[in-house]
Amino acid sequence: MWKKVTLSIFLIILFLSPALSWSAHREMTEIILKDLDWLKKYRDITVTAYTYHDTSPYNPSYIIPYRGEKIGDKIDAITIITRYVTEPDMGMDENINLNSMQKLTGGSSGWRHQYYILFGGTLKLGEAPKRIIHFWNLAKEAFQKNDYYWGFRFFAYSLHYLQDLTQPFHAYPMPLGNAIVNIFNLEKLIAQGENHHYTLEDYQEWQIINKNPIYIQTIKKAQPHKVDNPEEAGIKAAWEARKDAGKLWEIQSKYFPRINDNKNYKAPKELFSKPSQLREEYDKIILHNLENFAGWTKGYLEFLKITLDKLNEVSGK
Repeated sequence: MWKKVTLSIFLIILFLSPALSWSAHREMTEIILKDLDWLKKYRDITVTAYTYHDTSPYNPSYIIPYRGEKIGDKIDAITIITRYVTEPDMGMDENINLNSMQKLTGGSSGWRHQYYILFGGTLKLGEAPKRIIHFWNLAKEAFQKNDYYWGFRFFAYSLHYLQDLTQPFHAYPMPLGNAIVNIFNLEKLIAQGENHHYTLEDYQEWQIINKNPIYIQTIKKAQPHKVDNPEEAGIKAAWEARKDAGKLWEIQSKYFPRINDNKNYKAPKELFSKPSQLREEYDKIILHNLENFAGWTKGYLEFLKITLDKLNEVSGK
């Protein structure tokens, strides 16, 4: 009986959860790439036409874009990755019929960008880890064809989904206790889910854009996590991130007045920089997860370097 009730509550939570991620993917990735001397060697890459057969569907209205460069131009790897690491958030995954359960993750975009781990792992919803390996395989195909433009661009797509899975609310949507308390007030439950997701996103983006030194140094100093298989790396990232979802929810409930009461809540910007012990605790949780963001990003880039070194060795470059 209670198991069925609990499952029903979680399904309601999932249906209400917005498909969000870290903000400032590009800015945080750029911080990491600036320190990679080996990647700087990949310059004067020719921009090529899209000639790949991607078996997975895209948003019917999505047209593969070139965002600032034209076919035939020269471009470097760092620019490609930083420019296109945000591309999966630009509409390509919306309005697709992927899975009968995708409504529980906010639609097809949520299904592709999240990986909810529920009931100790007995229920998993979303395919973000599969998107990581999907675009890695396309990147490998492109590199093997000597098409470094699309190789790095596909890698940037793949990297995006891995980075998504270091965000706690992408692995665990909402504390069960909060849902039980508000189960008969669905409007309030919807507002709470959206408020917590958007507030975390706004706060974290503000710290990065305003170059909070603690945030910037955490990203710079993070040690690489070992990546042997990109899909498995994404699953590991999600398991780690989900541990902090409840803590984030609890501290945001304390730190941001009315976050659990008002619809379309907007956190006061003065709280983003006002010193307090509570804010220190909040930063500590976020920084732990941004360290994982950077650690998995750096580890995946090392995995890319090893792959490219092997290809270059075979081709005699």
